[in-house]
Amino acid sequence: MRLGDATLIEAGDADDSIIDVLRSLDDPSEPAQVARAFRLVGTRGPAKLAYLPQGGEIAELDRGEPVREVSAVSIRGWLDSLPEEDVHESSVGNMNHVLVLGRGEQLLGAAGHVDWPAGIGHIGVLVAPHARGHGVGTLLGSAATRRALDRGRTPQWRAADSNEASRHAARRIGYREMGRQFSFQLA
Repeated sequence: MRLGDATLIEAGDADDSIIDVLRSLDDPSEPAQVARAFRLVGTRGPAKLAYLPQGGEIAELDRGEPVREVSAVSIRGWLDSLPEEDVHESSVGNMNHVLVLGRGEQLLGAAGHVDWPAGIGHIGVLVAPHARGHGVGTLLGSAATRRALDRGRTPQWRAADSNEASRHAARRIGYREMGRQFSFQLA
């Protein structure tokens, strides 16, 4: 993970030689550099990490439709109807309670945060494919950010480099990209 000019390498139980190789790379959050150094069997990312500027305000958005909090268990059927990779990437399936937006019984999206170490509130947003491009993710992301702040967390928005819609929503809310993350598993 890279934040600003700092790099964090979390290597679990890897031996020192692997850590030394990672340290020798110009940017260990760059997949091509890591793939040249190691044989990889699984990856996640790369992704941009965004945070609110110190003292920054978040955009309070309102579409005139109520955002309500529900148990994540209560939307399991909806989650199962969506692309598995989208659900995984959003982390919404790992949350106990989520904020949802919907028309009648039809959910348009869900969002919330997962408490991570060091006071981080990892924001997750998931929008149904048919509802994308209409501000649903921005509205839910703003509400989830407010909720994380109200609970004393530092909100973090993680979006795949290729997910320009998510990155745009984060910028509209007030986030600024400050880092990059790439996770991988060695063969």
